[in-house]
Order: sequence, then C-alpha cells, then structure tokens
Amino acid sequence: MIKESTGKIADNLYALGKPALPAYLLTGKIPILFDAGMTIMGPEYLKSLEEHLGDAHRLAYNFLTHSHFDHSGAAPYLKRKIRMLKTGASRLAADIFKRPNAIQLIQSLSKDLEEKFKPQTGDSDVTFNGLDVDLFMEDGHEVDLGDGCQVQVMATPGHTRDAVSFYIPRLKALVGGEAVGGFDRNFSIRPQFLSSYDDYLASLERLKNLEVNLLLMGHFYALTGEEAKGHIQRSIEATRAFAERIEAELDCLQGNQDEVVKKIFREDYQEKKMIQQEERPFLINLKAQVKAIAERK
Repeated sequence: MIKESTGKIADNLYALGKPALPAYLLTGKIPILFDAGMTIMGPEYLKSLEEHLGDAHRLAYNFLTHSHFDHSGAAPYLKRKIRMLKTGASRLAADIFKRPNAIQLIQSLSKDLEEKFKPQTGDSDVTFNGLDVDLFMEDGHEVDLGDGCQVQVMATPGHTRDAVSFYIPRLKALVGGEAVGGFDRNFSIRPQFLSSYDDYLASLERLKNLEVNLLLMGHFYALTGEEAKGHIQRSIEATRAFAERIEAELDCLQGNQDEVVKKIFREDYQEKKMIQQEERPFLINLKAQVKAIAERK
C-alpha cells in the first residue's frame, strides 16, 4: 500500500508535518525523530512532538539522512527549543553544516518559503545558521532505544556523498531518505543520484538485501506490504532507465549538458507536469544528475 506521509504510519511511528516534508517520529522508551524538513516546518514539528510525547523535551535524538535543506533545515530550530536533544548525521554532513557556503545555500533555498509562511511561523526564529552534530552516524553503527528496539545505520551515498539510511529491525522499517528515489505525480519512481550514479546504484543493491515491510520515503509517501518489499528493485530498474535516457540525450545533443537539462525539464516539468518538487531545487538536482552521467561517460 502507498500511504500519504501524515499521521500514524504504524504502531509507535508517526509522520509529522506536511506530506511533502515529513519528519518521522518513533515513540517508545527513547523517542527519536528522523529528518527535519525545511526551516519553516520547525514550529509545526515542535507542536506535533508535544502532542505525541506529552513533552517535546522527551525527544532524545534527531537523526538526519543527509544535509539537504529540505531534510535538515529545521534541525537547528528543534535543537534550540528542545533541551538535551542530540543530532545525529554522518561525518560528511557534520562538516557540511559548518561550511559558510553550505549555510548560505540552505538560507537562500529557504528564504522564499520563510517569507511566504511568516504568518504561520510568527515570531519564531527558524533561521538555519549552521548545525552542530553530536553523534556521528557511522556505517554499521547501532543505536539501542530500549525495549528491544534498535536503529541500524547504513551508509547509502549517491544521492549525496553524506547520505545514510536507518533500518529498524523490530518493525522491518527503512528510513531511506532519497537513497530510494521518490515518486512523480504518476507514481513512477524518480531516481535521485546527484553525487554519483555508481554509488547510488550500489547503495540500492545493498538496501535490496534488507527485509522491508515498511519504507519511509523522503517526501510524500510511506510504503507498506508488497509496495515496500518490491520498491528497491523497482528503484534499481528506474535508476538504470533514467541513466540510459540521459546518456541518449547527451549523445543526441553532442554532450551539451545544459541542453540536456533544458530538454528533460521541458518534457517532464513543463509539458507533462510530472514533478512535485519546486522548480529551483528540481533544476539544481537535474543538473547534478546530468553531470554525474556525463562525467561517468
């Protein structure tokens, strides 16, 4: 089943915020939040944490799949508001969160929506001014949450170099971020290899070995049952197909990456209106994907 990422997803597991920008809360003896959306989502996440936990200060961890602005933007806000909250991310992400140019990019990509949603966020300071990481999410690391519940960390580079995924064996649940791709408006899988096609495919091949009955995607949806079990293999197939499409366009357009980006953007975004993502980040990502394939050739 394909479920919208909102409300209760499974026992002790909830999607907070809007489906486009979900943060996933695992309740229990030691509550944990996976990802932290855009900056504007901070106050909404905090309100939902109060509702589900009784006291938001019970939240122990906020684990981030990667450093993109739509997965980590609200992390500083939550850290400012929740005492003793520990942020977990890969070492590469921790380094990125301290770079002035990365901070500026996150601020730039967040600015328009911060202004648009000012009435909802009110006087809350949701600005991303960098982020200190408390726990490095190393490949193979396991976090014990008590009551027989563990979270296993898997390095899954390819979408970004710093990407990690989280597997919860007790629930057979995978928090895949964008290592597992996303859906377009037709529920076709859109691969997200921005830093490396080969790494992205290798990460999918690794994830395929997990027993997954619940797959928490980075945007819009959570998958259960057969949809969850078969998604990784379908994502592998979609990834290969999209790479072949880019390769064919590069050959046709004599290796002109900008023209390939324009063509795919026109066909998928403007004409077919398949893409749910905002135009600017979609174009940034598409340029990275075309570059990844061009450099591989």
